[in-house]
Amino acid sequence: MSKPKQKRRVLPVPAQPSTNAVDLFLLAGIPNPLHTRIEEFLQTLTGSHAKVIATPFPTYDAPLYRERSVQTLFTAGARFAIRRLKNRSDDQTARPRRIALFYVPAADDELLMSAFDFFVFPVPLRDLEMYDKAGRQRRHLRAECETAVRKAWETYRQFLVGSLQARIESRRSHEPLLLPPVNFHLPTERLRRVFSELSRGTRAWDNTMPETIVAETFDNERLPGFLRPQEHQAIFKDARGVVFPCSRATQMHGLHEMNPDADASILRELLRSAYRFGTSLPQGFHHDAQYEYGRPFDEMSFDCSQKGPCLVTGTHANIYPNDFVNY
Repeated sequence: MSKPKQKRRVLPVPAQPSTNAVDLFLLAGIPNPLHTRIEEFLQTLTGSHAKVIATPFPTYDAPLYRERSVQTLFTAGARFAIRRLKNRSDDQTARPRRIALFYVPAADDELLMSAFDFFVFPVPLRDLEMYDKAGRQRRHLRAECETAVRKAWETYRQFLVGSLQARIESRRSHEPLLLPPVNFHLPTERLRRVFSELSRGTRAWDNTMPETIVAETFDNERLPGFLRPQEHQAIFKDARGVVFPCSRATQMHGLHEMNPDADASILRELLRSAYRFGTSLPQGFHHDAQYEYGRPFDEMSFDCSQKGPCLVTGTHANIYPNDFVNY
């Protein structure tokens, strides 16, 4: 008599993290419970390859952006992005590929803009800050919100997808949008002020730098420690005479461990190094700040986002998009 066949035990296959490229949309300033409906509307508009996160903001019209409300939206968006970044392999582009912030402008929105710094592409929903005949802001009206969000979606497609993304992904040394905002010095201030004007819409995206600041052509003689013989590159030099060439692909190396449960300040630093104006950057991207003609730094002052003011002595310093200084 034959023995009964034993059933084969099938082990469950662990679920693999999603690595599909998505766009991340953050929606700020819409009151509860309307924010959920507008979140659904934007999700339908953007399609399946997008993630929309909307958190509730106050129903009263001023002040609009309290620290707790801003922090809730930031944490939700940051943790989603960091989890996606953590699950990528070294040869994949960052997930999500783009991050946009659609927001209702307000007198106190500086708290919101500071929280997201320059790692998102901001689109103001200007129509929603206006008041109707009944004295209510239009952000309380579903039809008005949907119309404003649809206009913001078109702005996003025209400016970020249609223009800025290609500029930032080029990773060329003559692209000013890639420069470190704090450590690149203009004649009377830092580049951060210009970036703030871009975020606010008071400066055009195709007019990034002041007229007096233009990229110069460098060769091996002027940058012997960076450029090869016969190689030429257009590179920006700041008001102190520090040259900022973009690092080569073989020189990129990450500095941070991806932990989506880290404190908000750490999450912000991670995203500031991984994105610029809503477009993803390669892990470890930085500028090799240096003087011309091989002249070394002798206690050159830089401002590190983590260590604060520091004095650099040596041939160069690695300046990351979040203004972390490695030397």
